Amino acid sequence: MIKNLFIYFVALWGGCMLYSCQKGELVQEQEELARIAFKTYSAVSADIKKVMVDGKIANSDKSNFIFMRNKDADSSLIVAYDGKDQVVLEQRLAIKPGLNTFGVHSKSPIDPSLIVGENPLGDRVLPIPGVMQVKILNYNKTISPNGEPIRLAIYKGTPVYDESWGQDLVKYNDPPILITDLISDKIPEKFTKIPVDPIFVPKAQVLDMDSKPILIDGQKVYLFFYFAVDIGIVYLPQKESDVAFDSDAVSEIGGIGYSLDNIWLKK
Repeated sequence: MIKNLFIYFVALWGGCMLYSCQKGELVQEQEELARIAFKTYSAVSADIKKVMVDGKIANSDKSNFIFMRNKDADSSLIVAYDGKDQVVLEQRLAIKPGLNTFGVHSKSPIDPSLIVGENPLGDRVLPIPGVMQVKILNYNKTISPNGEPIRLAIYKGTPVYDESWGQDLVKYNDPPILITDLISDKIPEKFTKIPVDPIFVPKAQVLDMDSKPILIDGQKVYLFFYFAVDIGIVYLPQKESDVAFDSDAVSEIGGIGYSLDNIWLKK
């Protein structure tokens, strides 16, 4: 009797151990190792110090964040924190086993939080000697009170000697070298290609959607391109007029002037 009971308990214990091993192997098979890394599209690195994946913290290994993922899940909720423990990115992303490298950029020039997305500067855009390739954004409500898109008629300045001043003054001749596509607070698909002048910066007159001059208090509005990039995204923020003279610092511009010099992203 005692012998039979002993054999029964041994068999029961063995069965439980076998079931536990099988169960453990099943759980292990449902999970797989994954890593996340983030890269920016400009020279500035992303300030990401901690990452949560579906509510669980990922282990940090230098620039990588390592975790076990459910291989049956289509995506995971990624929440990233900066060095001040502030949330800088919150986005559901598709994760595959192994290394997942995501390109990030700020949501906009006025929203520093990050978003995973395609490179707004273009992965295959190459520099062109003597030409700036730019995307232009407008956040100035004085120029566009209701957020309507604008256009820019861009003029190239040339030096003209003025005897009364005894020096070269700038002159912008009609017609403009180009009129841009519509400009708004959304990132355009195409770059505007502007020739670079080593002496006089380009000047643009602000036009409405129908290519008619925009007037503020009866005056024409001009932008001066006070930036230098090969490939970049620049924007006009909300601010007061800050340019009174042409680039020769002598000629009055004949209207309201704004400096366009805020760079968001550049290569």
